[in-house]
Amino acid sequence: MNKCLRWLGGCLLCVVIPCAARDNSPDDNRAPDSGERVVLFPKLAVGQTFRYQIGYRAGTNTNTESSVAAPMAPTGGQTNENLVLQVEVDDLRIDAGRTVARLRTQILDTEAVAPAKPVIPNPSSPASDQNAAAKPTARAKAVEFVLHPDGQVTDIEGLDKLSPDEQAAWQEWLARFGGSAAFPEKGIRPGEKWKAEEPITNALLTGLSWEKETEYVSDAPCAATRITPQGDLAAAPQPLEQCAVILTTAIMKQKSSQKDATPEDYKLHDLRTMGIASGKNEIVTYISLKTGFVIRATEDAKQSMNVIVAKTDGSNRVHYMIDAESHAQVVLLAPETPPNP
Repeated sequence: MNKCLRWLGGCLLCVVIPCAARDNSPDDNRAPDSGERVVLFPKLAVGQTFRYQIGYRAGTNTNTESSVAAPMAPTGGQTNENLVLQVEVDDLRIDAGRTVARLRTQILDTEAVAPAKPVIPNPSSPASDQNAAAKPTARAKAVEFVLHPDGQVTDIEGLDKLSPDEQAAWQEWLARFGGSAAFPEKGIRPGEKWKAEEPITNALLTGLSWEKETEYVSDAPCAATRITPQGDLAAAPQPLEQCAVILTTAIMKQKSSQKDATPEDYKLHDLRTMGIASGKNEIVTYISLKTGFVIRATEDAKQSMNVIVAKTDGSNRVHYMIDAESHAQVVLLAPETPPNP
């Protein structure tokens, strides 16, 4: 599954969630006493329903020094999405001793899950209108998929029905929810660090990769969040639990020559690209030691490119200067509390 910082015109720089084998037996999520390792992956049950609030902002600035257009050229723009994602566990099965889950997600408006504000009766307004005002409706957009214990995602249905901004927020949630699949297979313990290198695809330049360092920083108290009637996030009135605090820092590296870093797609169009790219992503994740669920996570990303796209004979040169930044937050929402009778 590709996790992309969106530039207008398409995903140019993508972080790939690696596929790490994972054993999801009930004893996997253990408190790391005396240096004991813990495997962190969501524990799921058929019929289970839970919700996440997702906030995603991204901005891209693109400047060019030519009016000549090139195929697959990027543009600039803004993304600002704030939504609630409801997740339902439709099915679980065992494949080679590991659990495979079919999940159904539905996007809800934040107002649809916040506690209802008191409705002041209006004698001149029909009761049906007043009831409708008190019961906000969902966006009714569902995405179904299969989540494998190694982090792979297959059989995605409905993603194309979401807007580009909704897709970006949905992909952000999925990257955080299934991100622990990238952790060492035998589990982790506080103070441990591990590294990984991941290739970047769908970029203007070839030879790009992320060098990632992840650290299990410590354990800390954590709790799910609630949405207030005003639509704000606040601490939920429930007991705290222990979370593993995970810090991931990714630095973009370029192994290709700045004089020629042409991807195959551009070569097919008789084009050549050259230039440099850089970037840094930082993710802080709180994962429940009890359930393996991400309780909250934030990601800050900044990327830039300085690229020339030209015909192979040197004509029709276009100089792109691209800067992109994004901030994302994913938080688990506390279960709804039935109103007092």
